[in-house]
Parts: sequence; structure tokens; C-alpha cells
Amino acid sequence: MESKFKQYIVTDSVTLAGRLSILRTKIQAELIDLKDFFESVEIRDTPQFVNTLFYISSKTLESEHTKIREQLKNNPLILARFILNADLGYEGYKNTEIEDDLIFGILPDITTDLHLSKTFANGFLHLHMITDQFDLLHKINTAKYEINRLTRIGISLANEKDFDKLLREILYSAREISNADSGSLYLVEQDDIGFVRNLRFKISALSIDTEEFILPINKSSIAGYVASTGKVLNIQDVYDLPEDAEFSFNGNFDILSNYHTKSMLVVPMKGHRGDVVGVLQLINRKRNFNQKLSVEQMKGEEIQPFDDYSAQLVLGVAGQAAVAIQNNYLLREIETLFEGFVTASVNAIEARDPTTSGHSFRVALLTVGLAETLDRADSGKYKDTKFSKEQIKEIRYASLLHDFGKVGVREKVLVKAKKLEDLEISLIDWRFRYLKKDFESKLNLRKVEYLKKHGPAGYSDFEKAIEFEFSEECKRLSSMFQIISQSNEPSILEEANSQFLEEIAKMQYITTEGENLDLISAYEFGFLTIKKGSLDFEERKEIESHVEHTFQFLSKIPWTNDLKMVPTIAHAHHEKLNGTGYPRGLSGEDIPIQSRIMTISDIFDALTDQDRPYKKAVPVDRALDILEMEAKENHLDGDLLKAFIESKVWEKLNHQGHIK
Repeated sequence: MESKFKQYIVTDSVTLAGRLSILRTKIQAELIDLKDFFESVEIRDTPQFVNTLFYISSKTLESEHTKIREQLKNNPLILARFILNADLGYEGYKNTEIEDDLIFGILPDITTDLHLSKTFANGFLHLHMITDQFDLLHKINTAKYEINRLTRIGISLANEKDFDKLLREILYSAREISNADSGSLYLVEQDDIGFVRNLRFKISALSIDTEEFILPINKSSIAGYVASTGKVLNIQDVYDLPEDAEFSFNGNFDILSNYHTKSMLVVPMKGHRGDVVGVLQLINRKRNFNQKLSVEQMKGEEIQPFDDYSAQLVLGVAGQAAVAIQNNYLLREIETLFEGFVTASVNAIEARDPTTSGHSFRVALLTVGLAETLDRADSGKYKDTKFSKEQIKEIRYASLLHDFGKVGVREKVLVKAKKLEDLEISLIDWRFRYLKKDFESKLNLRKVEYLKKHGPAGYSDFEKAIEFEFSEECKRLSSMFQIISQSNEPSILEEANSQFLEEIAKMQYITTEGENLDLISAYEFGFLTIKKGSLDFEERKEIESHVEHTFQFLSKIPWTNDLKMVPTIAHAHHEKLNGTGYPRGLSGEDIPIQSRIMTISDIFDALTDQDRPYKKAVPVDRALDILEMEAKENHLDGDLLKAFIESKVWEKLNHQGHIK
């Protein structure tokens, strides 16, 4: 009866060897004296189960039981049973430290050799059954453990969105599950239309400064062979390849890194369609994953070949890795697509109002900059405020799209630079030109009447008086039009100009048809007397409605959970802490902190923007003063503004030439 475990018969009998001579050749058990059992290093240091049958007398058991039990206790891999040489009624073993279940049988001296041999055969069969059970349980537990490891690896890879971290996680997981000392990961590169181009080295497990490089996908290199064929390569020694091998090993890596590559397992990472997306190259399998090896140890017996079981486990990791990589590719493509959509949307907004070109991008840069400043803060009111990578992305998208609702605002209102449009102010200008010509015509009639009545006598003095009168009237009309032009600017309307406008509005003129008309119409007077800015109440409400339009538009986008706050953040960027903002009149903590951050960035950029023709850009210092006044009036968050000023977030714009 052959066994994969070592087997021993430990005895104090000098005649047992002869009585078991035939049986011992069948069961392949080594017979040793009890004294040798206590001293045998081979039995104690074995890495596997040792099946041991004790055949000792009752006297020996009673005198040596403590020593035997101690030996078994210190060496749990010794699996023992006892056949006692004693009378059938012997129960003295119950008073020893040997457990009852270890007593396999009791044989008196009169037992025949045949019965003795069968008892030993049955004893070893019993031990075989126990060791087989242990072995089976070990395999089941190992399989459960490996399945759990593969499950954890799969979950870990599925949850990792950072591509570089994903690649490192893939390589580490494959090394850990196969006890590989080192390894590398390669990715297949494709061109724009999906044709495979080459294999790119991405990372190595060794701490070396190695730049990415490419390999052709062919059979000349080990990684290229696996990528080309989709087959697994399991190499015992890369320096001893078969003569007919189509691939070769490049030893330059070992020379440059003071390493010695020996065993290697190279596995393709295949996607769900069976296409190879990358290659895992695992190097030098060792007994313990955490074991540190010297170069000399790598050349010796410490390095083992990769077994088939390890290869199957790594294939499982490679399959999960391929799916994770393809999912990551898909996620990046979706993000690129969405980024393009957002950029196109912002450009569409700014195309309607070229005077604010770049505003949304600058606001996004400032808002993200301030959010990152708060995330790093270790003091102040917001020292506990932290933003995840996903939240920073959410803030950026909300900032980029905060003015998208302007697509719902009429263009004439959106780009209105002055109180009256160019055609409207031009009509007033022609009206004043008409008055000058009309007055000049009337004076010319008076000249003709003078000549008819008085002739040339005294005409020269009369003409000078007429021309002086015309000059004064032209000055008066020009002065009135200048006041109208000044009032048409979006700056704060001066009180004196307001009074002059009221006087002008009361004036009338008579057309050539004899019709009495106002010098400026009630419509024109209404716009010219706007106290600040270029918009009247209705136009301003229309402009303010862009925030609501933004919210309605953004709410229709099926945002992911990471970005679900984008509409809400953008919706509140014109709210004020004291509740006087719009569109909902939120106040204090009801306004999301992301929106409060964006409000500061939005106002700062509007103040310092040099591209708006209807107002002059103010210097940074003046813009900060204005922001501080807004904070004192409880419009802005003073603590956020302090962080904005102390960190000089606006310097992020300097290299783009937006601020002087």
C-alpha cells in the first residue's frame, strides 16, 4: 500500500521487525526504536503529515506516556495511533496522558503474526483516511480562500477609477496570488480606427525609474509572443530556453537593475470578445510572497517554477483585469465625450455674447482653485471642509455651465451694452440734426424776407446776428444731445443729468408738416433715466431668469451620483447670504458652500474682465475692495473671501493673460 505521506512504526519490541517482514514491504513503513523517535530530527522537522503507529508494551506506555505526549504536542504533523502489547482486559492506558481515541488496538503476546500484520495494515489505512480527510479539507479551504481572494480582487478592480492605480492594483494582485517576486504589465495600443499597433510597457513591480516603451506585437519577444498568440507562457528558466523557441529573453533589464530573472509566467489579459488588451508578466515565484530575496538566492533553489494552479489563478486575475481596463477605457471615453459636450455648450453660450468670452472657463478655474484651497486648509472656519476628487469635478462642471441658461435670454438683452440700442440713439441723433437744419432753414427764410423788405442796406449786420443766433442754437442742441449720450452710458446716472433729461422730455418741436412731437419719447426717456446699468426692470428680470433656465436645463441631464449636485450648485450662484439674491432668495447655510465659492469667483471675474465694452476692468486690488464691501453687507461669505485673498487664487489666471 503506497502513500504520499511518510510512515513510521515506533516500537520497544525487538521481535516486531521479523514478525512484520512481509507487511513492511507492502506498506513502506520505516520501523524505528522508541528511543530514536524522541531524537529523530527527520520526523520532527517534516513539512508534511507523518503517519505513525506505536507498538509498545503497557509497561513502556505507563513509564513514557508523558514524554510521548509532549513529543506529539510539539509536532502536530505527527499523526499517531497506538497498538498496545498487553492483555485484552488492559485498561491502564486510561490513567495516562494518551487520549482514548488514540488507542487503535490491544494485542496480547499470543497474537499470531497474521493478525498482528492485519492490525497494522488496518491502522495505517485508518491513518490514511484521516490524512486524506485533512488533505481534502485543506484543498477545500484553500479553494475557498482563493475564490475569496479572486472575488476581493474583482471588487477592488471594478471600484478603482484611477487608471494608474488600477494598473498597479492589477499587477500587485497577480503577484500576490502567485507569490511572484516581481512583474511587469503591458497594454495593447490601437490606432484611431481600432487596429492594433503595438505593445506598450506601463509599469514594473520593481522600484526603478523606467520610462514607457513600446514593443512590436510579434513572436520575437516574450511579451510580444503572448500578445500575438494569446497563449500562456510558463518558463522555468528564461536563461535556458528551448532551442526551438520562437522568442528570446532580453537580459539587459537584469544587468541594469541588479536583478536575476529565472522563472516566468506570462499571461494574456483577454476582454469579453477574446481580444488581448494587455499582458501580465510575472517573475520569480517564491515560497512566501513577503520573502525578500538576494540576487544569489534568485539564482538558487529559492526560486520555483510557476505551477499550473498558479497559472489558473493568474488567468482569473487577468480576465478580471481585462474587463476592468476596458471598463476604464469606456469610462474615459464617456468622460471625454461629456467634456467635449460641456466645452461645446460653453462655447455656444459665449458665442451669443462675445464680450464675455472665456468667462465660464475662468470662473471654473477660480472656483476649483478656491475649493482646493479649502480642502488643504488646516485652520479657520472651513478647516474641516473636504472635497473629494469627484466633488471637485462636480464643482468644475457646475462652474462651467453656470451661465448656460443665457441661451434662453433674447440676444438684444444679453449683449445690450448701453441703455438705448445703436439704432435708437441714432434716431435721436438724426432728430437733433433735423432740428438744426430746420432752424437753419427758418433763419434763411428770415434772410430772404429781410432782403425783400430792406434790400442790401444793413444786411451784413443782420446776417451776423442771424449766424450768432444759429450758432447758439446749435450749441444748445449739441449740449442736450451730449447729456443724452452721457445718460445712455451704463454708469450711474448723475442727478444733474436726470434733471436735464426731464427738461428735455418736456420740449417739443414742429415738423415740416406742422406736427408737434416730443424731443425725446417717453420710451426713450424711460431707458435714459435708468439709474444704474443698461437694463430696465423687465430686461433685468429677463437676464436674471438665466439662472432658472440653467437649472431647468441641467436638471434634464441624467447626472451620475458623483455629479448630481451640479444643477443645485449652479442654481444658487446669484444668491446672497442676507437673502436678497435670486432666484429663490436663499440665505446663510441654505446656500451650498460650492455656490458661495462660485459667487466670489463670478463677481471677481466680472470686475476684472477686460473684454467687456460697456464697462472698464478694475485692477485686482480694487476688485478685492469691492468684494470686501459685498462681504461687509452680508452678500458674500467673508471667510471664503479671506481664503480667496490669502491664497491669491486669481494668480492661476495670470499665465493666461486674463489679469494685468
